[in-house]
Amino acid sequence: MVKDKIRKSLLEQGLTLSSQSIDQLSTQVQKNIIESLDLSKMKNVLLYFPYKLEIKTNLLHHELDKYSHNIYMPKIFPERIMKFNLYTKEDSLSKNKYGITEVNNEEYLEPHLFDAMFIPFVGVDVNGFRIGYGGGYFDRALTSLIGSTQRKPLIIGLGYDYQILSKNLAEPHDLRYHNVVTESRILSYN
Repeated sequence: MVKDKIRKSLLEQGLTLSSQSIDQLSTQVQKNIIESLDLSKMKNVLLYFPYKLEIKTNLLHHELDKYSHNIYMPKIFPERIMKFNLYTKEDSLSKNKYGITEVNNEEYLEPHLFDAMFIPFVGVDVNGFRIGYGGGYFDRALTSLIGSTQRKPLIIGLGYDYQILSKNLAEPHDLRYHNVVTESRILSYN
């Protein structure tokens, strides 16, 4: 499948980044968000614990803490289910089967109740559709937002310039971003 080949190629490109480059680029992406969005008005926000080469969220977390916002993190369950856990400094953390950090509590929030969701990607197609690792966790977790008349959260992708593609690779189940932020640009897909 074309999408699998592109995913593999993007993951291989990411392996060429040094840890110093990842830190610098992550910092720039987060600064771009902080400078362009009014985070003070966002009460319920989804962040993530970075996996492999994903953009770090430490500066965003710090900025959101200034406003005492509720920060949630993804958590996976059997049957390829993902939910979103409230994260506090008191919560214990553990690693899931993929080695991704997760929060250990039972305080979940439904997707339509978020103000903003920051979601990493492996790639983004020309129309803002997400290419992830291929497990479909985010796609399934956010299915209720597709075609919904309820208030939708702002869905923001965080990644690197090289992950932005000029091809249309969308499938009906794929998550579409409102905005994608990289180290050099902010793309809008409204």
